[in-house]
Amino acid sequence: MKTRMNIVLITVSMVVALALGAATTVYAKAAKGVVMGDAVVITAKVLAIDKDDRILTLLGPKENVVDVVVGEEARNFDQIKVGDELKITYYESVALYLGKPGTQPEEDAGLVVARSAKGEKPGGYAVGAVDVSATVVGIDKKNRTVTLEMPEGNVVTTEVDKSVKAFDSLKVGDSIHARLTKAIAISVETP
Repeated sequence: MKTRMNIVLITVSMVVALALGAATTVYAKAAKGVVMGDAVVITAKVLAIDKDDRILTLLGPKENVVDVVVGEEARNFDQIKVGDELKITYYESVALYLGKPGTQPEEDAGLVVARSAKGEKPGGYAVGAVDVSATVVGIDKKNRTVTLEMPEGNVVTTEVDKSVKAFDSLKVGDSIHARLTKAIAISVETP
């Protein structure tokens, strides 16, 4: 629980700094908030396979060679062949919006995992999301900081970038809601 709370604290601090501050790669204004996200796709070629120890030797996109241990939960390991390509897509996004004053801070998380069926090429995906709300308990307009009370009662103060126009209309009692989503998909493809 302590680790999860640290992740939530880091997430909310990052979210406030980013969403009330500067955006990353993808920046979209929603009717009531902001969504920021980025996707990365990496392709690696299978150079060698140690079937006994379940180790793949991969040639990465920067001509780097790495050994990857593949756990028993990865089905159909025996379907992989030298020369196949491993495609990894990683996506991360943050959605942030202001809630109605007095909205009860909450915290929630979820995870979805799927893998290929028996007999198919190995592959799968995992998607996880953490939702958290914090209540604005203090605003320092001069130093552009906001103090947030987290769901478990701890308090975090963070700076807000000057580019954030919403900071000027922020009031004590407002709620800031954030959803951090991370997804990874892995597939083995024959070139």
